[in-house]
Amino acid sequence: MTVIRKILPTERSLYRAHLLRLDRADRYARFTGTLSDESVARHCAGLDWSRTILIGAFLNGELRAAVELCSDRILWPNEAEFGVSVEKELQGQGIGSILIRRALTVARNRSIGRVHIQCLAENVRMRALARRFGGRATLECGEIAASFDLPPPNQFSYALEALEDGAGAFNSLLASFASGATDRVAA
Repeated sequence: MTVIRKILPTERSLYRAHLLRLDRADRYARFTGTLSDESVARHCAGLDWSRTILIGAFLNGELRAAVELCSDRILWPNEAEFGVSVEKELQGQGIGSILIRRALTVARNRSIGRVHIQCLAENVRMRALARRFGGRATLECGEIAASFDLPPPNQFSYALEALEDGAGAFNSLLASFASGATDRVAA
């Protein structure tokens, strides 16, 4: 069972482990360049949870995909950026779409009017996702910069985020219960 939910600050190590599992090509695509294991660890250690929201896809309790939504109210008062990473086993299954849609809802509910993403021009999957969600893309120095204009939050967007947060928590409990039941049967 794949569970989609927000990643807690206490789960930073799960995010680091996920990013470290990305193969060379996927890590290059996620960070639009080569990043060593040490750089990935520094990136995760330096996450500012007051301006970063992570949403992840957990498969059998293991984080296998994530979207990192970052804002800086001083530098970008009404803007944010995000990056998406999906491990090979989950690619092509719509997980990236789910994560992006949720990130856009979360951004909207924080009164962020525009979200940006950058990807390499050859990152066909991210370019397709940007188009699917109405991103305006431009080519700059071999990279695609896409921006998404978001409407103001409303009761529906707030309810949607709350519902998805509740479903994520409930599904996590179900998955851990199912995992525990399987472990008890195997023993």
